Amino acid sequence: MINNRIIIVLILSLIFFSCGQNNMPEDVEKALLLAGENQSELLKVINTYNKAPKDSLKLRSAYYLIANMPYHSFKKGHEIFDEAFVLAGKERERQIKENPREKNPKDSTYTKLGELLDSISKANPLLDKAPVLRYDLKFINAQYLIDNIELAFTAHKKMPLKLCENFNEFLHYVLPYRVGQEPIEANKRKDLYEEYSWVYDSLKTNSLDKVVAKIYDINRFRVISKRHPNYNYSYSFSQINHIKIADCTDITNYIVYILRALGIPAGVDYTTKLGNTNRSGGAHTWVFYLNNGNQRALNSGPVYFDLEKTFRFSSTPKVYRQQFHKKQEPPLEVTHLYRDVFDVTIPAIWNIEKLKNSSNVFLGIYDDNKSLFKIATAEKLKNDSAFFKNMGNNIIYFPYVESPDKPINYPFELTKNGKVIFFSNDETLLGKAKLLRKYPPFRIKSKKQKYRRIEDLNGAIIQGANIDADEYYINLDTISKFKTTQSIKFYFDNPKKYKFFRFKTEKYARKVSLATFKLLDDEKGRISKDWSKVLINNEEGSVDSKNIIDDNQLSFIERKHLTITYSFKKPKKIFGFEIQARNDGNHIDVGDNYELHYWDKKWISLGIKKADDTILVYNAIPKNMLYLLKNNSKGKEEFVFKFDDNGNQFWVGCSEYENDRSFYGL
Repeated sequence: MINNRIIIVLILSLIFFSCGQNNMPEDVEKALLLAGENQSELLKVINTYNKAPKDSLKLRSAYYLIANMPYHSFKKGHEIFDEAFVLAGKERERQIKENPREKNPKDSTYTKLGELLDSISKANPLLDKAPVLRYDLKFINAQYLIDNIELAFTAHKKMPLKLCENFNEFLHYVLPYRVGQEPIEANKRKDLYEEYSWVYDSLKTNSLDKVVAKIYDINRFRVISKRHPNYNYSYSFSQINHIKIADCTDITNYIVYILRALGIPAGVDYTTKLGNTNRSGGAHTWVFYLNNGNQRALNSGPVYFDLEKTFRFSSTPKVYRQQFHKKQEPPLEVTHLYRDVFDVTIPAIWNIEKLKNSSNVFLGIYDDNKSLFKIATAEKLKNDSAFFKNMGNNIIYFPYVESPDKPINYPFELTKNGKVIFFSNDETLLGKAKLLRKYPPFRIKSKKQKYRRIEDLNGAIIQGANIDADEYYINLDTISKFKTTQSIKFYFDNPKKYKFFRFKTEKYARKVSLATFKLLDDEKGRISKDWSKVLINNEEGSVDSKNIIDDNQLSFIERKHLTITYSFKKPKKIFGFEIQARNDGNHIDVGDNYELHYWDKKWISLGIKKADDTILVYNAIPKNMLYLLKNNSKGKEEFVFKFDDNGNQFWVGCSEYENDRSFYGL
């Protein structure tokens, strides 16, 4: 049987290659040779379009897809797991019904999916659950490719707007049958084309941006940081459609596929590292779509969110574009589409001989644990200097040859206007260095969210009553001018006995977060522990209620119209309360041991200090250097910073925007 198949493939190949197809692109011929037994399927596609002149663009499309198929493959999990996504999807539907107006409901879908995947694994211990690796070139049949080409042309023609500037944009951003490494599914493009067919009529009276925003609103995708360990490979689009929750890569790929199925040119842009964070490596992907020469970049969910301003101001060193066609090394760079970029020349003052004998000269960004993340390779070396092209500004870079322990110069800041400023040792001293944190207080995209976690506590009232009803509560205190992530104790002017004590926020349309709310038993600030129950928004037994009474400042509760009520069995005198906003735990904690370092060819310690205040002070330290503060007692997050002339910490790409409220519009 196998021999018969081989003979058939050889006969078809001979017939095809002998019929005057000498102008077939070379890369298509190579792909056909690599296809093995599947070559006959690919030849059927070519033969479908190589006969009539009217099909010349479709033939080019077939050539484009086939020529680039060798670069693509996918892993498909065992079908036994598919049921988990269906059932978890029902959990998602239930949560959406309970929160119909929430753009980003905090649902239990991911937890439910994990429980189901674990259950299936335990119930089938002998089953080989490893995913099957399939290569597109040897897996995809003729009908699948033909259907894809026909649907792409149909959708693009039906689109009432002219979105592609040229045929190459159609090839690259409408035609491909896949976006990333998602499993191939028959008829998925057709299903989405039909499901979202309302788009074409809607575009007659609405802008493309509004129509895409409606697609987001319909789906309300939720982005999580990682896949479940029992299914740690790309979700299929059907699986995502069930649960509407996945990591940014899977969600981005699905949104792009929906847009392409409708004839909207779209793709995936990504960064391998953000310039002022070490969180999860900082890699991120997002959606872009084209509109006749204009580009719109969007987050992956849950709502339509234009990223233009975010990337214009954020510290992103490089942005790349994911391509269906040939894998590029280096990949296609599009940083200039998002932010100001500058070419920089770095003279070598160390390891000059290694520089002369190596092409491996890099710029790195601080990652974690004193390591570097490689971000760029020198374009050329000349006169003992390294030249780097299109570098994102407002970022601190480390230049080195071969490995981070072989620096060629001091780290430097590439300023907003493209100036290179080295953190070099000029033998001067900074008299007093004041430290408040070991990690930047926010990133541009999260500034509004992080600051509101603090600001939303202002205006909250603390009340007391002997009957738990609104009309009986008396205001005891009002929180105002609250500006810190630290835990703060407040004392009542005139403590009185009450059976109920209540924290009540103003009625914002958004959710309010809180890490700690505890009552004080006496003037010394001892925490009251003899209450009978705690109610969150008048509900007893909330799973997360323990988060406000534990000693973990990273745990929190989050509610709209948040109220927290402490109930005692009998009236009790309470002297005040302790409160802490939701926070990242990277401020200075009293009692923890900290160690300040500066960089001079390597990280050098300036000594360990135990914090006795929320401000840590170091005296007479080397000036104009690059610094790093580590908490030796706990925590992993840390990042590099500098000091201003007054000894205050300055986080490049962050501190200059600290008082700029325009980012609240992001």
